[in-house]
Amino acid sequence: MDSPYRLVVENDPDPFDLALLEERLTDAAVGAVGHGPDREFGIFVRDENGRVMAGVSGMFWAGCCQVHALWVDEQLRGRGLGRDLMAAAEAEARRQECRLLMGLTYDVLTAHFYDRLGYRTVGTIEDCPAGTTTRWYCKDLSDGDRHRAHTWTGHP
Repeated sequence: MDSPYRLVVENDPDPFDLALLEERLTDAAVGAVGHGPDREFGIFVRDENGRVMAGVSGMFWAGCCQVHALWVDEQLRGRGLGRDLMAAAEAEARRQECRLLMGLTYDVLTAHFYDRLGYRTVGTIEDCPAGTTTRWYCKDLSDGDRHRAHTWTGHP
């Protein structure tokens, strides 16, 4: 039987097509869970020219906050800025009435960073990517632990 559909592997897919997949998956998840659509957020550190020097991004949905990216410019690392960004993300998640913050990271990049912030590992895949571990982590935000977000006042 002939099919009007075909599988196509694309090594450089159109960003519109990728966004379409995300949108359709979100629509299906919202329909299945019965909660409204997700809301993206970003918290940024900018220099005097407006250039992003650090930030954290993610989404809020159905009482959960998922961190997608946390990054600090190499020249600013080791000053507590990552910790302050995560504290700000936690504070915003609480403000949005999230009970849980979750994310995924690679040990080669974070070296127990999230453990020191009170996150717990809920799953791992060893040697993925090769030479490191992929780690899923979460933190209960409803436990009464109400750390205030810090305002970073350092200079690049």
